Order: sequence, then structure tokens, then C-alpha cells
Amino acid sequence: MRALIVDDEPLARRGVVLRLRRFKDVEIVGECGDGQSAVERILERSPDVVFLDIQMPGMDGFEVLRALPVKDLPAVIFLTAYEQHVLRAFDVHALHYLLKPVDDTRFAAALARARALLDSKQKADMAQRVMKMLDGTSDGYATRFTVQTGSRIQIVIAEDVEWIGAAGDYVELHVNGCSFLLRETMASLEQRLDPAKFIRIHRSRIVRSKAILELRSIENREFTVKLSDGSEHRSSRTYSDRVDRWLSSGRT
Repeated sequence: MRALIVDDEPLARRGVVLRLRRFKDVEIVGECGDGQSAVERILERSPDVVFLDIQMPGMDGFEVLRALPVKDLPAVIFLTAYEQHVLRAFDVHALHYLLKPVDDTRFAAALARARALLDSKQKADMAQRVMKMLDGTSDGYATRFTVQTGSRIQIVIAEDVEWIGAAGDYVELHVNGCSFLLRETMASLEQRLDPAKFIRIHRSRIVRSKAILELRSIENREFTVKLSDGSEHRSSRTYSDRVDRWLSSGRT
């Protein structure tokens, strides 16, 4: 099995190299410290598996994969320092990842799964899962958002979002007590969200339907909407048809 290692940190690359040398069936075909070099090496050397860091300056790991034709996608084991709740993005799409600092047992398990992907059909399935994650959609609706927080790129799972507020030229995603800015309008975001899971209740508010705990009537078909995170939001008559449809559907 031919392996390529992509990480902008030399010590991280060295750690993967040392672990791979324990496996006699693995040939290391190169190391890369940036995304552009990674794309070139993958196309030149056709590795079976790539250990790919996500957070790199310039071209990040996701952009590396987007730059490759689907037919040239190798098996991918993501290297990441992301927090645990963010890793749901990989779990949802059944993709392999190693959380830094890397654990030897998980490393061996990830490599074993990569070996299984050498079968052409399984490799094709993996490529489709990778592309689905990069696209961030399911049945035409967004399943995740990629947001910038300082020098970090984070993944926010759509179904983890409790509510969304307008914030000038941005929208603010509220998740587990944290908020993330996404450069998009409320109108365009509403079109990308599954209406069975999210409801626009106000020009400046979208809420996840499963997060709704209580509706208190105010007047003229307006409500105070209480969510599971304790926040309260006022709905407006302009969007009362959305609330009415949700109430009549019986969805929770």
C-alpha cells in the first residue's frame, strides 16, 4: 500500500512516518507541507492512502480534495485537532480521521480500514462519501457549514444548530452555547435548509424545529418561541404561515 503524508507541521509528518514504518506492507511515496504540493503529488504518484491534515495555511485539506478529479481520489485519513463535537462531520459520512495527538491503536485501525478500501468498489464508495461531505448537502439541503474562527476552519453540523440570527452581512449560527459567523443572507440560507427541520419565524430568525420547547401566543398570530437552549425569540406575522404549517404537520 502506497501512502502520502500531508501536514504543514514537520513534527506531525514525522510522527506519521514513524508509525507507518512499523507496517511492512506500506510504502511511503512522499511528504508534503502544503496543499498545492499535495495535489501535485497525488496526481503524480497515485497513492492508495493519504494522511491529510485539514488545517493548513493557504490551501486547506478540503480544498486539496476539491481540486482532485473524483476518479483520482485516494483513500483519505484526515488528521485533525478539531474538538470532538465537530468530528460528527466525519462520523456522519463514515469517513476516517485521527485526532491529534495521534493514538497508536486508532492509527492501526484507520490503516486497516484503508487497506480494505483497496477494493475498487469500496474505494468508489469512499470517494462519493468524501464528495458528499465537501458538497455539504443531503437531498439538496445543507448538512454542514464551514466557518472561519480566527486562523481555524471549523465544521458546524446543520442539525446541531439551535437557531440562526441575522448579523448585518452575515448570519450567526448558535450551537451548544457557541456562535459562529457565516457570510450569507438569511434569505439564501433559508433556501438551503431543510424546511422539515428548520423554520423561519422572523426576518432575523430561523430556528431548528426539534429545539422548540414552547410557543406562547402574544397577539395577531405572533408567538414567543422558547428553545431547548433557554433562548426565547419572537415570531412575526410575516412568517406565521411557516409556523402554522409546522404546527399542523405534527412534526417535532
